[in-house]
Amino acid sequence: MSLVDGFIAGSVAGAAGLIVGHPFDTVKVRLQTCPSYQGVSHCFRRIVAEEGVRALFRGMAAPLASVSVMNAIFFGLYDNVLQNLDPNKDKPKISSAYIAGTLSGIAAGLVSGPVELIKCRLQVASKVSIIPTAKLTNRDIIRTIIEQDGLRGLTRGIEVTIYRELISCGLYFATYEAIIQFFRGEDKTLGELNPLHLLAAGGTAGMVSWGVNYPVDVVKSRIQIDGFRGPAIYTSSASCFRQLRSEVGWRGLYRGVTATLVRAFPTNAVMLPAYSITMTLLEGFRNHHLTYQ
Repeated sequence: MSLVDGFIAGSVAGAAGLIVGHPFDTVKVRLQTCPSYQGVSHCFRRIVAEEGVRALFRGMAAPLASVSVMNAIFFGLYDNVLQNLDPNKDKPKISSAYIAGTLSGIAAGLVSGPVELIKCRLQVASKVSIIPTAKLTNRDIIRTIIEQDGLRGLTRGIEVTIYRELISCGLYFATYEAIIQFFRGEDKTLGELNPLHLLAAGGTAGMVSWGVNYPVDVVKSRIQIDGFRGPAIYTSSASCFRQLRSEVGWRGLYRGVTATLVRAFPTNAVMLPAYSITMTLLEGFRNHHLTYQ
């Protein structure tokens, strides 16, 4: 896989996943951080009624700008680690897929940490900002963070973001590979599978990884908006988790999970197929171009 191909395919896959899933992500973050909402449908209706449909896509610019780099690293590192762990890359061991996914998740977390920070603060800005939300930009958020905490402030929550990604990505690729191998059986190749098999595998893997890992994401969101409303109240991710568990219990740590699972299936169902199809088209275009040189 060339760097350029990975960059292009990562851009296409990431953009497809973001456009499908971002409104649900906005609802998820609001539910995680704003107790006034009574559930997914109530939150969705209030956002649209009070702020308009565009508010559901607020904060999308930052992840959209970084998605090509992040996905090129994410998929590229996964492929390379898997090749080194398992000589049978076409049908690898599930444990190899898990390890490769975990390592790619660490790299993805390093990139996505600051991006998630900007995104989360824009998504809750209408509840805390004195700047008119329609005029609030990524630049405003970045400037506010640097003024308050210096450049180091842009790494707020990066540790728990990395932790979230390494758990999530390991589970995602292991589950995806297990489902794909189940569909393939003993004699089918990957190319012989029905496209619906790929969509089902990607969507189910996304739901599993998010469902298991959701409390970590709640802590991440709380940590990253902490200090945006006023003085910071959490000293660490561990203190945030302990405080939330004592206040709302385990059930409260799954607040907003419905929106996440609804978002996870279509987002992950389209992302891996979009990446694979784009890579196949690029490879075909290159081979065709070389043939006629």
